[in-house]
Amino acid sequence: MADRKLDLKRLMFSMASLADLGEEATSSKDLSSKMRAALYVITGMFSVPSAALFLYHPQRHYLELLVDKGQRDKALQGITMPILSEQIKRLRPNDPQTARDLAGHAFYQRNRGLWTKLQIEMFLPLFVKGEFVGAVALGRKLGGAPFRAAEKDVLRIVAHQMAITLHNARLFLDLAEKAAENKKLYTRMQRIYHDTVEAFAAAIDAKDEYTKEHSYRVASYAVAIARELGWKKQDIEGIYIAGLLHDIGKIIVDVKVIKKTETLSAPEICEIRKHPQISYDILSKIKFPWKDIGKFVLHHHERLDGTGYPNCLKEAELSDGVKILALVDAFDAMTSNRPYRDKLPLEKAFQEVMRCKGTQFDSKITNTFFRILHKELNGEIKEPQILPHLQETDMRNIKALASGLAM
Repeated sequence: MADRKLDLKRLMFSMASLADLGEEATSSKDLSSKMRAALYVITGMFSVPSAALFLYHPQRHYLELLVDKGQRDKALQGITMPILSEQIKRLRPNDPQTARDLAGHAFYQRNRGLWTKLQIEMFLPLFVKGEFVGAVALGRKLGGAPFRAAEKDVLRIVAHQMAITLHNARLFLDLAEKAAENKKLYTRMQRIYHDTVEAFAAAIDAKDEYTKEHSYRVASYAVAIARELGWKKQDIEGIYIAGLLHDIGKIIVDVKVIKKTETLSAPEICEIRKHPQISYDILSKIKFPWKDIGKFVLHHHERLDGTGYPNCLKEAELSDGVKILALVDAFDAMTSNRPYRDKLPLEKAFQEVMRCKGTQFDSKITNTFFRILHKELNGEIKEPQILPHLQETDMRNIKALASGLAM
């Protein structure tokens, strides 16, 4: 009768421990924390002072120590046990095995020294659907008593539960690694893409030494405004690319017209004004990962009052992206030397922008531009996008000017 009560108590304890083990195994902790907690439950179940959990790496053909309990030797952290595919086939899945059971096994013979160091008494190879995922190694029980048959039955349940947990964790880790690799690949491809576009923009600007880096400055100014307006990252990238390529149509415009120092004739003006449409025709054939790039480029010379080109669109017909490019392109043109005129001083350029607010330039975009400049001057923006491109000789009164215009 006493033996039956003792067996019932042991059964109840085992069931409670298995419930605890299941709770730890399905917790939201990271893998190491989850496995360490599970290992502590297992050692408590069987009064085992030392234990270790190994994770199998199929590509490297070894078991790696993931977590342990009761091991004082810190040098054991991350230690490995080589195991070959044919040796795995000889293991009994999720079945507790002693050193005596594995005495003639090549895996045991090869790792005998580590088994001794870890004082492994019981070895649990963990399998899920025939796939080897790891192992649990248990030391001697307190008092040295052998593992009873009932305890081995419980160990088989433990092995099954631990195997599923490790398997799921490894699937998640594999997915995470693939996601990280894909992200790196995307970032690398994106950088190559950006570098290619920037190189192409530089080739466009190289047609005229006066417009050198014009496209890059336009792109930088556009990004600053879009960011201040709270655009999404993907859309900010799009306006950046549009800024770099907004003058791509000029690549087929006669260089003599672009570099002409005298006033352009009516036919020459007509030729120059074709470049937005040509730019659109080129870019519309490219499948960009960003939306509206072609439209931004096509309409960057439109005006709110409908007197722009090529389609004489009015305010309601123009997107914020178009309005941004229209302002920053004109501002950079004002503040850059051109074959037919010198650049305007910043004070006059600011005054011209304000004078054209509401007719050529959108009020919201204009106010945002000056607000950004004011913030950059006060050090409120860590990575300025406008200020670095303005000449130092024009900086004497810029702070006062920007402060007066910021809204």
